[in-house]
Amino acid sequence: MFFTRDDRKISIIGGLLLLGLTLTTGITVYTAMRQEIESVLGRGLAVALQGKSFLLESQIEKALADARALSLRPFIVQSMQQLAVEPGNLNALHDLMRNVNSLPEAGFSAAIVRDIRGKTLSQVGELSKNKEALRLNKDTLLMWDKQFFLHTTNDVLDQDKQRIGSITTQVKLPQLTSRFIGLRSIGETGEFVLCAKPEEGKYEMACLISQINGVQFKHLLPNESAPSKFLTIYRKSGVAATKDYRQVPVIETFASLDSIGLNMILKLDEEELFKPVTEKLQDISIYLAALIIAEILLLNWFVRKLIKSEKEARKAKETAEQFSIELSRKESELRERLKEITCLYEIRRSIGLELSVEAVCQNIIKFLIPAMQHPEHTSITIELDGKRISSSLQAEDSTHELASDICINGENHGQLSVYYPENRPFLVIEEQRLINAITSDLALWLERKQVDELLHARLKEITCLYEIRRSMGTELSLEDVCFSIFKYLIPALQYPEIATAIIDVNGKNFTSLNEDSNQIDQLHSIKKIDTNDSNFEPHHQIDGNKSALQSKICVNGKECGHLIIFYSENKPFRLPEEQKLVNAIANDLGSWLELRRLEQALVSVAEEQAHTIGQELHDNVGQQIAAIGYQARVLEKKISASTIGNENLTTLAASIASQTQTAVIHIKQLAQGLLPFELEANGLIQALQTLATRISTTYNIDCNFSWNNISIINDNSVALNLYRITQEAVNNAIRHGKAQHITITLTSDEKTLRLSICDDGCGFTGIDINHPSTPGMGIKIMQYRAKQLGAKMEILARKEGGTEVRLKTQLTKNIDNESKSNAR
Repeated sequence: MFFTRDDRKISIIGGLLLLGLTLTTGITVYTAMRQEIESVLGRGLAVALQGKSFLLESQIEKALADARALSLRPFIVQSMQQLAVEPGNLNALHDLMRNVNSLPEAGFSAAIVRDIRGKTLSQVGELSKNKEALRLNKDTLLMWDKQFFLHTTNDVLDQDKQRIGSITTQVKLPQLTSRFIGLRSIGETGEFVLCAKPEEGKYEMACLISQINGVQFKHLLPNESAPSKFLTIYRKSGVAATKDYRQVPVIETFASLDSIGLNMILKLDEEELFKPVTEKLQDISIYLAALIIAEILLLNWFVRKLIKSEKEARKAKETAEQFSIELSRKESELRERLKEITCLYEIRRSIGLELSVEAVCQNIIKFLIPAMQHPEHTSITIELDGKRISSSLQAEDSTHELASDICINGENHGQLSVYYPENRPFLVIEEQRLINAITSDLALWLERKQVDELLHARLKEITCLYEIRRSMGTELSLEDVCFSIFKYLIPALQYPEIATAIIDVNGKNFTSLNEDSNQIDQLHSIKKIDTNDSNFEPHHQIDGNKSALQSKICVNGKECGHLIIFYSENKPFRLPEEQKLVNAIANDLGSWLELRRLEQALVSVAEEQAHTIGQELHDNVGQQIAAIGYQARVLEKKISASTIGNENLTTLAASIASQTQTAVIHIKQLAQGLLPFELEANGLIQALQTLATRISTTYNIDCNFSWNNISIINDNSVALNLYRITQEAVNNAIRHGKAQHITITLTSDEKTLRLSICDDGCGFTGIDINHPSTPGMGIKIMQYRAKQLGAKMEILARKEGGTEVRLKTQLTKNIDNESKSNAR
């Protein structure tokens, strides 16, 4: 009777299947967990061994390098050479002992120096005598005596590479020791093994085994019956589950350090590894049996419920079919809403500020049509500021319409319209909301587009002013400044492709384009515009097809020119922005011209004062002192002739005459410096040669002048400025640099003239001739003179010491290129 009921049969069969499935799953999980634990522990041991191997290798290589460096120390080698020649040389022996006794301070715990015969010359500390050592090579041992010592012997060679003795050193390795014995973090049965490779002809390997209870030294043999025995002679590195030398199953990782001749093994017993799992296995078995019984009982209850529920399911199926029909209808509505949401998302994602209005409208049409109820019959039209953009489909019978206004900043600028054929109904509420949302997004985008264009225009103007003001600080000529203004002003205008700029300053005309003479004459015939007039309108026409705008250029309150902007077509200016930009540039140009005028005035005043003082010294003071000298000579002769025995007065008169003669010579030299007569008479080359000769004679230093490929300079202003720059640079080298050797060089090629003044003085420290706070009026006047020449002047520190003043300028028509006969 027990097996007659279907529910009980199903329960028993299901229980047996569930029992088998549960047992199989448990065994599989246990096996997988065991393998995973072995794999994870192996990787952990491998990482730990990698750190230990890196420390071991680096520590031993550093100790070996220190020992080799010790055998090459010059003081030790020199002392041992002297002792090899004179064994009784006490001074050499004393020096050797002093150097050896200082080795503990360098990290050596003990050291012995022996001569070529093996006799001990000097010793510090005591070498460890423990026999538990791993031989790395024939001269190096890794010893264990409660800690690691590296014992190594190196030959000492003389300059001819001949052996004159040896040095045996011993170094403690505390970091390696702490890593070797620190195994508690691994486990109670963890072992760290270091083995030296077997010597030639032997199979035994010397090994140090670090355990939780201490360190052991053993000689081990490979065992062919065991797969590993942690002997890694023929393998570089790896992880293995095997039996060790105790025949105990372990998980081990091993590595071979060929550079120092050691093998490393880090291992843990499997018993300790799986001890927690084994202890819990019995409890799990009890829980598993209880779980199986509970599952069988639960399965029986579920089977009864299942049979009861089968009838209820048939009834529920009928109800579900009714719900399915309703769900399909709701799904259709949701699909429409999803289409609308996707349309809004794609439109908002695709309308970037970098796109044009037409491109944005095309994107709206592209994504809006698929979102409508009947996209195959839908047509769309967007009207915006008089422009009309429509979809490709425009059916004649599209009479049903939905529309929404496009309002920008509260003003109506257009409309978005959607059309259906007469026989296709709208989803009026939902589709109208979608169209309203799209027009709202389009209006916001247009507002942002307008703001972005205004910000871009302001940024162009700010960048223009910045670049022009920056270039004014570096450009040297009016022509360069004007063309720099054209370079940055034209791109900042509203219509740069048809804009032209003209600067009229002090009778000089500069234009941004190569206009013909008729166009330029027309521009200069424009009536001057008062930009400060309240009725000023910058839309002025030239011959009916050109719009122009200009601003005054004033220097020191006086008008000296105009900056004119015109378009080749009748286009409106951006007011008041472009007017402000033009006015600002005109003011900057006026300030630059005023600065250049002041610089020229300063140089002119300085030159005029130099001429005045030089003329006064030459014509007045020099003559008076010469007359005093002449009178002193006459007085000396009279006293000598009339008074007998008054030698003191005669000597005094002679001294006065001699001093006045010296003063006359100095005054002439000063006058020659202030009034370069040689420059006016014989030109720049002879004047610089005379200057070099006078400097050498006056200051008793070496001053040379050389030139090459130099033409005659007809422009007196150019020659005078070059002479004054050279004169000031030489005087600075003598007074401030204390130079003893000065070289003046003047060279040129087809287009460039170069002047260089080099000295060997103490030089300048961190000087910047372009910085307004640079000390010294002389350097500033040199800079002003260089600007008048349109030249670039640099003050550079020389690598070999001293200073170089370097000037470079372009050759002009004022230099005669035909006369080069004096080239040297």
